[in-house]
Order: sequence, then structure tokens, then C-alpha cells
Amino acid sequence: MIWLKSNLNLFIRRFILPTCFAGMLLSIGCAPTRTPQAAQSQNLTRIMPIGDSITQADSNHNSYRRPLWIQLRQAGYNVDFVGSNREHFQGSAPLSDFDQDHEGHWGWRVDEILKQIDAWVRTSQPDIVLIHLGSNDIVQGQSLESTIEELRQLIQTLRKVNPRLKMLIAETIPCGEEAQVRQLNRLIVNLAQETNTQESPVIAVNQFSGFNPAMGKDTHDGCHPNESGEKKIANRWFAALKTVLPSP
Repeated sequence: MIWLKSNLNLFIRRFILPTCFAGMLLSIGCAPTRTPQAAQSQNLTRIMPIGDSITQADSNHNSYRRPLWIQLRQAGYNVDFVGSNREHFQGSAPLSDFDQDHEGHWGWRVDEILKQIDAWVRTSQPDIVLIHLGSNDIVQGQSLESTIEELRQLIQTLRKVNPRLKMLIAETIPCGEEAQVRQLNRLIVNLAQETNTQESPVIAVNQFSGFNPAMGKDTHDGCHPNESGEKKIANRWFAALKTVLPSP
């Protein structure tokens, strides 16, 4: 009997009491605390850079995405660039020290992006998109009216997938006939104002002013950004992103 009583007490101390104590904690709302990793994952913001060659860049240039990524991380933002593409035109980026996912497609017009955007966004689930499109439409002779209408459709398609998506749309850098670029940018500003909502902001970001397209200034060929141009574009995106990103 002494042996039985002793072992019964041991069983109660080891198994019954801890189980009851755990049940008491749950009943009064004492849930396990989240790990730092879980909290970090929950606060992650997914950003999709969408565009043409200015977003993608060739294999000799890193694109604006590298200085933008560095600025965001140094400022403490928990972000993830997303997209189906990791390559640069004709190869990889010169440096690999940044998040290289994107939806930049060399030579593409808005209508070509529009055909693919639904699938891309459903797969990558961005919270914010950066849109720099329209340069190839001008260069390839598409009318400004059709370009703006396609950008409007792009915004509508993005919203169908994510009604709370935040969209930053660039007034494009000088590339092509300057008068047409200026006119397109005025239409882009109007489009952003017309489609902006509190739930799903559409914000025009001025990438045109202060950008010098001369070779050796902000481009390496009169259109595509060199390192100086990449930093200027990144700075404008960064300033706009700070208005829509959660505090770091």
C-alpha cells in the first residue's frame, strides 16, 4: 500500500497537475507568445516592381531596385520584393546583394503587361506595386489615349485581385519624345487622382523632374538609367513608399 500511494502521488505531480495548470492558463487567456520570427513574418510587406527595361535593366546595370532595396532595409522596413522574374536583360544583375524578384520586362508596352498581370499578382500577392510603364508605348508609336486606357485597366485588374492594394505609378523618366512624355505624365497624374481611393491608394510619383537623360548624366544610352539615374529613381520611390508602408 505504501508503494502504491507513493507512486500515485508521483503520477499526480508529474502528469495530472501540469495538465490542469496548462488548462487553467488557457482558460484565462494565457496563450503562448509569438516568436520574433513569427512577428517579423506577419509584418512583412510584399512589393512588386512592375515595368519595362527601366525596371528590369540589362546585365551591366543593377536597376533602381538595388538602391531602393538597400534604402528600405537600412531604414528598418521589413519588405520582400516579389515577381516572377529574377533575371536582367541578357543575363543576371552585376551584384546579387539585393532582392531580385520583379516584373520588369524589356521592351514591353502596357498592353503586354496587362495580359499577364492577373496571373502574376495572384501568384505573388503583393501589398504594394511600383508601376513604371509607358515609355515603350511612346517609342513604338502607340497613342497616349490608348496607353492611359490600358493603365486604367491595369489598375482595375490589380484591384480585382487585391481590393486593398496600394499602387505607386510613375510619371515616367524622360525617354523618347519629350513633349509626348510630358503629356503622358500629365495624363498619369490625372489617372491617379481619378482612381485613388482611401482603401486602395493610387499615388503618382514624379520620376521625370530632375532626371537628366543625357548619356553620362543619368542614363548610359539616352534612356536607360546608369547608377546615378538608378539612385534618383530609387530616392523618389523610397519617399513615396514611406507614406504607405507600416512604420519600421
